[in-house]
Amino acid sequence: MWNISNYKKATLFFYDITDSTVMAKKERCFTLQHFGYECSRQRNTMGEPYGPTLALPLHFTIKSLPDGYLKELYQRLTENGTSVFSVVFNATFRIDENGDNVLSDYDSALIVSGAVVGVSENYDAIEIKGQSSLKQKRATTVDLMMTTVELLLQSIVYVGNNGYQKKLYINY
Repeated sequence: MWNISNYKKATLFFYDITDSTVMAKKERCFTLQHFGYECSRQRNTMGEPYGPTLALPLHFTIKSLPDGYLKELYQRLTENGTSVFSVVFNATFRIDENGDNVLSDYDSALIVSGAVVGVSENYDAIEIKGQSSLKQKRATTVDLMMTTVELLLQSIVYVGNNGYQKKLYINY
């Protein structure tokens, strides 16, 4: 068995990777193009934080979902339940005895849960210019699709080195 690094900074899984009943496979992850969230607490006149943690929705963008995955996102949008996603930083995969690329190591991860409140798709076409063997310029068009998901946070679990975990509950 050998390790394969995908050289991606952040990877998204549609489930909790810390769940021992689920095997995190490379084929079921997506490269994050962008994600962002903000959590804050109120402060008193002395600058000490108090009260519940308040959050803005978490937004993440992934590109070119294969068939069937957009259906899963829209299904989560129509449900009233909590959805769980894992954002994994600097993931390393290995080939297991079945020949699957499975997650073997990572620097840190965020396990986020909440309600999917928005899914948007942006389609665009870019023109790639190249040169043929006769040094003539030619252009090809590539269609791109970006999917942005908005998640109303309920909790965030930070998973660090050596199994360290810190959970932050979000209140609205």
